[in-house]
Amino acid sequence: MIKYGVIGNNLDHSLAPEVHNMFFNIYSLDGVFEKVNVSLEDFNNKDIHEILIGFKGANVSSPYKVRIISTLDSVSDEVREIGSVNTINNINGKLIGYNTDAEGFKELLSRNGIKPRGKIFVIMGSGGTARSACYYLKDKAREIYVVAREKDKDVIDGVKMINYDELPFISGDVLINTTPVGMYPNVDKCIVDKSIIENYEYIIDLVYNPIFTKLMQLGVKAGKKCIPGIYMLVSQGITSQAYWQGIKMDYMISRVYKEITILEQKKAQGNVYITGMMGCGKTELGKSLAKALKREFIDLDEYIEKLAKKSMKELLDEGEEVFRKWETKAIQKIAFQKNKIVALGSGAILNEYNVLTMKLSGIIVLRDRSLDRILSTIDISLNPTINAKEDLIQIYNERYPIYLKICDISVPYGELDLDTKKLVEVLG
Repeated sequence: MIKYGVIGNNLDHSLAPEVHNMFFNIYSLDGVFEKVNVSLEDFNNKDIHEILIGFKGANVSSPYKVRIISTLDSVSDEVREIGSVNTINNINGKLIGYNTDAEGFKELLSRNGIKPRGKIFVIMGSGGTARSACYYLKDKAREIYVVAREKDKDVIDGVKMINYDELPFISGDVLINTTPVGMYPNVDKCIVDKSIIENYEYIIDLVYNPIFTKLMQLGVKAGKKCIPGIYMLVSQGITSQAYWQGIKMDYMISRVYKEITILEQKKAQGNVYITGMMGCGKTELGKSLAKALKREFIDLDEYIEKLAKKSMKELLDEGEEVFRKWETKAIQKIAFQKNKIVALGSGAILNEYNVLTMKLSGIIVLRDRSLDRILSTIDISLNPTINAKEDLIQIYNERYPIYLKICDISVPYGELDLDTKKLVEVLG
């Protein structure tokens, strides 16, 4: 068995072994990934080079991404510019340092549709991860601020260094936490308060354990678009594997990410949100799954009616925009509950905030039914938002690609008992 590992200080929180061992398992590769805990005292007194020689490859965690450079035999040009290492490749006994955090950060932004050009980014923390983010953003963002406790000591070229006392006077587009504040087991900690969060459109927390951190919770309550760091973790990990295995592996990121997300949301007792077109049987599947898993079932439309104290007809008579606002409020409230099975309306996924909030608080299941089957069974006259068959076809063509993109699990429409059984095997 070929050994790989992650070196850091207090790695109890780390999901790196889960990511890499899942990767080895999915693709039947000969490898095992371990945690290498090294205290700050031992890092200064032990031969770190000698420890790492026992591994084919290693990731580097906080707080060693910068200081480990001096123990390596050589580093990539990217590392020289960033000043941070998170990946080590053992090539015939020579330890070579690379940085895959910058690539992982790039993929995180891309996946969530955030284009840096013209935007103001404010990054909390000045360690290796912050440096990697700055490296990617430096020729793209309109402005980059890095918030450091000692701004004159932890200088990063090409950015504006500020301290936390100055942060309340700054506003921007994207606020990013690269510090470990809020990481398990200190899950009730948050690096800023709501007044800071109000100044941004997007809140990104590169803490990934838990997924729904205190910072993310405050962001959701403030109506912000909140993005956890778990996709970056997986992306940089698979990019590390590309160095270790010697082949390009970008196509594997989504598969491992979905598996890890399901695993972590199960641990966190996250909700299950069932989406799909009208006529695909979301409610019947939701009720069946809730019964099998002994969880509470929520029909989102009924929940909205109770929340708004109005019937669905009354809400729709006030206009779709009014209904959608109540829909978003309902999803926000459900996000702070646990172990719920939720049947969504078919258009709930059209709002980016809704999708990001559901991703933080659970997993999204698509019950996938073909358009032909939907057309053959649905009674259009009973739906107040559809006037003709052509309307339904147009809605399907607009929404189906979104369903496929956002879902964590897709269940082709079939017998109810069999569809329920498939989900129970994954979620039970």
